[in-house]
Amino acid sequence: MTATAGPRPAPPPRARWPHPSRSATISIASVAVFFLLWQIAPELGLVNGRFTSQPTLVLKAALEVAVADDFLRHARVSLTAFAVGYGLAMLVSIPLGIVLGTSRIARHMLEPPLMALYIAPTLILLPVMIVWLGIGIASKIAVAFLGAVFPIIVNTMAGMREADHKLVRMARSFGASRFDVFTRILVPGALPSIVVGLRLAIGRAVLGVIVGELYVSQAGLGFQLTTYGAAMRIDRLLVYAIAVSIFGYTMTALVRAIEARLQRWRPE
Repeated sequence: MTATAGPRPAPPPRARWPHPSRSATISIASVAVFFLLWQIAPELGLVNGRFTSQPTLVLKAALEVAVADDFLRHARVSLTAFAVGYGLAMLVSIPLGIVLGTSRIARHMLEPPLMALYIAPTLILLPVMIVWLGIGIASKIAVAFLGAVFPIIVNTMAGMREADHKLVRMARSFGASRFDVFTRILVPGALPSIVVGLRLAIGRAVLGVIVGELYVSQAGLGFQLTTYGAAMRIDRLLVYAIAVSIFGYTMTALVRAIEARLQRWRPE
């Protein structure tokens, strides 16, 4: 006689993740509820509408800003300062971070002052930048550069130092040159950390540009924020604040997408 097989055990339950469309629906609903509360709160007397404005008033102000407030010129000034400062930070900090991550002598020489500058608020150097470079765009570029350069250096250095030493030893045992180890193991392994540094640097660079324009400027989004804040035009002030937020979010989302693509290049 042959033994009959018993019933197969039920497979373990799989973790259920929210469907992407469901997550999008929840996000849209939460944003809609926020705007609804923002709209009706002043009408119900829960908050002072003079200081909070309303979505309908902000939308109307956005149309006015787009038509008659020279928005594109101010946005171009801020975007130029950000792009130049951030680009210079990338050109300087990635090679410097690679050197610090691979050379013990360079790390001992340069890491203490770099860490001191990284911990210190970059914006405290803004008055010095203005004295040296004036109130034009050069000082804003300098502040954006200083804000972005240190996160990239620190994360690049960390990525190079956290390379898999087993892979390095194995490659050298098979006769790989230093250049091969650098290009095929160290750099691919450090790419995720480098991109994280680029993502973190965006916020600091944007903050540097806007605060620089708030402090002293003749044009730019920060200059408009100061102007409408002094005039108590909360609706237009919020238009420019939302524009800055959208720009920062878009740049961060773009770098996150690049980060996700680079994950597959990391050596296993």
